[in-house]
Amino acid sequence: MKEISRAARRDRILDVAVETLAERGYRRTTMLEVARRASASKETLYAWFGSKPRLFEAVILRNADSVRSVVEGHLNGDAPVEAALADFGRALAGLLLGESAVAINRAAISEARTAPELGRILSQSGREATLPVFVRYLERRRSDGALAFDDAVQAAEAYIGLLLGDAQVRRLLGVMPPPGNAELEGRARLASQMFLLIYGA
Repeated sequence: MKEISRAARRDRILDVAVETLAERGYRRTTMLEVARRASASKETLYAWFGSKPRLFEAVILRNADSVRSVVEGHLNGDAPVEAALADFGRALAGLLLGESAVAINRAAISEARTAPELGRILSQSGREATLPVFVRYLERRRSDGALAFDDAVQAAEAYIGLLLGDAQVRRLLGVMPPPGNAELEGRARLASQMFLLIYGA
């Protein structure tokens, strides 16, 4: 199988896994059902992912990569801090308030007692894979005099709080629709401006 075809096929399977999760929940989502809906063989899913938890780990890692790559693009760049923060905020809010992350977070919460591995995977492959890169960016900008804070992790968490507010909770509860591009842009720019009022040097 050509690499580009394999990558596209893999993405299709991950998309179907999220769709099935949103519809059926984690417990009732099976590798066989995902394979059937993706027009793939069960053998392919097990060969590529190994198990249902690893399948959703792949989804979470793909999500995290989409945000982390934005921050990594600024690690050695010279874009103004406000612009870089807005880029990160736009990507992070788009992810966490989007359908894929909402479905995974709902599943992790609902299965916290019966299938705690999903929550652990979500934490390790999501937050813990993304936040350290953002912390490194903030530390670099502190070292060049653009930002001022004592604790980079605390500053990173403050930015995320300014960005999301209670929107993620409202999305999980189903009382808020997915935000459009204009709302994401507004959230990212406002959070960046507020962050610089607090931590700008």
